[in-house]
Amino acid sequence: MIMSSERKHHDFGCSKWPDLLRCADYKSTGGSSPAAERGTRIHKYWELIGTGQDLPEGADPEEVANAAWAAGVVDSLADAANVEWEQEINSETPEYFGYLDACWYKDPKTIVIADGKSGQGNEEQWIQLVGYANAMIQEDDNIERCILHFIYWDKRSLRTYEFSRDEVLNEVKKLLHHISTGTRNTGVQCGRCAHYETCGQVQGILLRTWQTDWAGVWNSPDSLGEIMDDLSFLENMKKRASSRIKELIAEGVEVSGYKVYDRKGSSKVDTLKAWEDLKETMSADDFLKCCSVNLKALQSTFQLRTGEELSGEFIIPGKPSQTLTKSRK
Repeated sequence: MIMSSERKHHDFGCSKWPDLLRCADYKSTGGSSPAAERGTRIHKYWELIGTGQDLPEGADPEEVANAAWAAGVVDSLADAANVEWEQEINSETPEYFGYLDACWYKDPKTIVIADGKSGQGNEEQWIQLVGYANAMIQEDDNIERCILHFIYWDKRSLRTYEFSRDEVLNEVKKLLHHISTGTRNTGVQCGRCAHYETCGQVQGILLRTWQTDWAGVWNSPDSLGEIMDDLSFLENMKKRASSRIKELIAEGVEVSGYKVYDRKGSSKVDTLKAWEDLKETMSADDFLKCCSVNLKALQSTFQLRTGEELSGEFIIPGKPSQTLTKSRK
């Protein structure tokens, strides 16, 4: 078994398929992020729990709780079937390789594939699982049906798709045709794309917002709704530009009007060590009044220790707020 932290990645790996479904000319820049690294850790803990191995010392309780929940979902779905973890797959048509988080046979003609995800997912992610299924049906001619699950540990939710063998082959054929057209589209993938700076679709958003009749838009609900996607895109564009300016300054390049200042990091307290050092001079009540409890960490630790959800009058609900979200059509 290959652990998720040891995975190799193919240039046409299935994790890139959702981005290619949005933009046929998408080209990944690679790299990582704190969110991606967190997801890798939870995947690792998920595999360790699923295979009955010990977790590393110092593992974050919240991340372990997410992994434990996801492992429980697999146990429930598999219903005593033999689960294969981190199974390597290889496809000849088209050519790629990858790794399944978890898979098992429901019966000799039905393969079940489960993939763990952070966040809440998106509408195009299903094509990633179709790619995994495509590789499996090439290896086993008996497979006629594919049940595909996304397990979202942050939201504690499950999303399921079902395809016949012919449907899987057809969806892959459609994706390859789409890629052959080279049609570009903007979306969440743009910030990770090597064509970002030179893409006409990206430049089109800049031009469109520049030419917008803002006075007219401001008093038109429909126009405001239509332009929100462009404004969100520009917000991410600003973040990318800020990162680039920091890189240039770090290389010794002067950027007119901008400097980088180093901020001193905030000091933190090792709570357990502080109590050991101070318990002779402070009461427990006084010490606890100075502490701030991480509710998510407390909930996760309690769940890991007891198997139950944390509840009690000591949990004070936060003040309600409004969040603007885009409804799905």
